[in-house]
Amino acid sequence: MKLVEQKVSDFVAATASKEPTPGGGAIAALTAATGAALAEMVANLTFGKKGYEEVQSEMKDLQSKAEAIRNRMLELSQADADVFNIFMNALGLPKNTDEEKATRSVAIQQAYKDAAMVPFEIGELAYQIFDLADLASRKGNQNLITDGIIAAINARAAVKAAFLNVRINLSGIKDEAFVTDITTKMNAIEKDLDEKEAAIIGLYV
Repeated sequence: MKLVEQKVSDFVAATASKEPTPGGGAIAALTAATGAALAEMVANLTFGKKGYEEVQSEMKDLQSKAEAIRNRMLELSQADADVFNIFMNALGLPKNTDEEKATRSVAIQQAYKDAAMVPFEIGELAYQIFDLADLASRKGNQNLITDGIIAAINARAAVKAAFLNVRINLSGIKDEAFVTDITTKMNAIEKDLDEKEAAIIGLYV
């Protein structure tokens, strides 16, 4: 059964088990999905509300973007588990001859890259939730301002968690240009995470 088709209790139990998946990457994706869902909820509960007539189009745009991120994160939760299995299969390839060793090495390097790119997409996409959370908190139904803020808190957690998984996979990659490119992109995203989260929390606290 796919992870997203499991009951929440089963998903959490599977995470706690001796099985290596779902792991941190899947949890990062799920955390991001819940953040997007909270921002989406604020939009949905702002539609048709008196006093919010001027922000209806913005809320519609927010709802659409948040829904797309939420759905993609659920796909990425499964993808993270899948790439781990691919990596383990690469490690299990035969290495009796020079040709087999070369084939195995190529497969492992590709698996490392794939295993890095899934959490990278999770983190990159989770970063987009900040703008949605900010809009939800500032202009959405103010009875739900804390839900919008929690969306930002979850977004930060998801980015940090996802990028930790990226970095551990980058440590096994020999392609220095690839490592440098991904690391530079992560650093650019992470440099203002604390400030973005603090600014949104500051709308209420």
